[in-house]
Amino acid sequence: MARVFTAALALALAGCATAPVPADCTMAPADRAWLEGALANWRRVEPQLLRLPAQPLPTVAAIDGQCTYLLPQGGFAGVHAMRHDGTAVLPDGAEAPLGPISFASGEGGYFAMSLPSVWRAAGVTSELGLERLMEGVLLHEMMHIRQTALAARTLGDAASAAGIADDDLNDDIVQARFEGDPDYVAAWSMERDALFAAAAAPDDAQARQLAAEALALMRARRARWFTGDKASFTAMDDVFLTMEGMGQWLIHKYFLSPEGGGLTPADSLRAVRRNQRWWSQDEGLALILVVDRLLPNWQERAFRDPDWRAERLLAAAIEN
Repeated sequence: MARVFTAALALALAGCATAPVPADCTMAPADRAWLEGALANWRRVEPQLLRLPAQPLPTVAAIDGQCTYLLPQGGFAGVHAMRHDGTAVLPDGAEAPLGPISFASGEGGYFAMSLPSVWRAAGVTSELGLERLMEGVLLHEMMHIRQTALAARTLGDAASAAGIADDDLNDDIVQARFEGDPDYVAAWSMERDALFAAAAAPDDAQARQLAAEALALMRARRARWFTGDKASFTAMDDVFLTMEGMGQWLIHKYFLSPEGGGLTPADSLRAVRRNQRWWSQDEGLALILVVDRLLPNWQERAFRDPDWRAERLLAAAIEN
């Protein structure tokens, strides 16, 4: 369900160079220091921002220019290193071409990410600093490990009803099916903009008013377009807005923190939204910003009950 090389960063990376690493499959010190720090950061934000009890990490598949390192529960004790020839083999047998990637696999319960040396060799840069950018990406994708169990059944049933193959189901599925319809795009854009306006409103009363307008627009959009053999898109839209929105919100909160650079809210939002290309990430972020503003303890509902997804969370925030 997660996008390989988080798509909001979408770059043309064909033919990217491999990164120099020791010949004996030993992770470069700078890569290892980054990975240890990024995983420690996840352990910090999991209870602090997501209010989840600490849980063991999944297997982490870290990839550099020559090797894939499998870290049991995200630890270097018992790490298993394997050479690759430009295509990393992951714990479930899937293959990933060498390049900037980061994704969570619900099926195998693992997290895969290429290391900073690979991203740097591919020419990825950021005004935030490459490592800080990658920390945000890791937080977003690692969180999907915690969401997969709640989302899997709903997504599976919805995709089956819509005739969507498992390999085609991802967080851009709604966008892929409807972005060619200008009327749909206009309706969706109004909805997204109303949510961002609600998040930025000067007081909570106005935030609720704008959020209510956005909710009405959402319900009207779904009632118009998600009908007949497309009725199950409502569930897919709801799940992916929630998952991607929470992932983007987590990056935003991290960038606001001292550990993430202490950015201003405006600078952080600009960094997280980037080119605003991906619908589920952009609207999802706006929606969760509103929910976070108006609905205390929303994390407990969103993580513990599969029925507490985007539309229900937004409605509860408006009524609170």
